[in-house]
Amino acid sequence: MTAILLRTGVDIVDVERLKRMIELSGTEFLESSWTAAEREYCAGRPERLATRWAAKEATMKALDRGIGRVSPLDVEVVAHEGQAPSLLLHGPAETRALDMRLDTWSVSLSHEDRWALAFVIGVGNGPHGQHQ
Repeated sequence: MTAILLRTGVDIVDVERLKRMIELSGTEFLESSWTAAEREYCAGRPERLATRWAAKEATMKALDRGIGRVSPLDVEVVAHEGQAPSLLLHGPAETRALDMRLDTWSVSLSHEDRWALAFVIGVGNGPHGQHQ
């Protein structure tokens, strides 16, 4: 018998604070935290970058990992205009998800004024009675 595994993560980001961090650090921070596709989609809009940063943090929480054990580049928010975003995991994030038997991910992003929010759910199947 299998049980459904469910992991969640949520994170909120101050858009203005993130904007200042980007202004102070420039391209180094951008390139070390968002994939080329994410940067292209966000087109420099701080609220879009902030929602993706929140999604990366929320995913790390769902994986029970933090920055250092999982790079922000290992969690990618894939988005196309007019469609719901999705998550693509790479490297240690993908390995951790597979180890936890999490194979389906859902992400919801929102921003309002100076706040950006992400909620992430990871779902998988595991042996009955297994807890992560």
